[in-house]
Amino acid sequence: FIAVVREGIETVLFLFAANTVAESAVSFTIGGLLGLVIAIAIGYGVYKGSSKLNLKTFFNITGLVLIIFAAGLLAHGIHEYNEAAIIPNVIEHVYDINAILPEKSTFGNFLTALFGYNGNPSLTEIIGYIIYLAWTLIAYFRPAKSG
Repeated sequence: FIAVVREGIETVLFLFAANTVAESAVSFTIGGLLGLVIAIAIGYGVYKGSSKLNLKTFFNITGLVLIIFAAGLLAHGIHEYNEAAIIPNVIEHVYDINAILPEKSTFGNFLTALFGYNGNPSLTEIIGYIIYLAWTLIAYFRPAKSG
């Protein structure tokens, strides 16, 4: 029960975050439904093939993806605080790769919604993203202490 509730809460949080950066309600709905269909297909595949699936590897990979999602949400939050002048930019645009991969393109929107992609991030966004990602990955992959 607790595992299902936890997953439900995570889904709601990530859908809410994706909704706040979505271009339109139609694209968000189509993306949500497509994600639901893919999740059902993956769930069915896991159900049918779970005897052959290495669950430790599976959950390590999904945990890693969630950590990257969370780092993107953190960077997006820092970006919003930069715009509100609560956190200083330090350097407003460290680089700008929007000419190569625009945030408003289909793939750019996908990366923005999932991973917090920003084609021209501030220095504080980059620092926050890297520190969070490094700290969390070290903690996640640290061997458990035997007891």
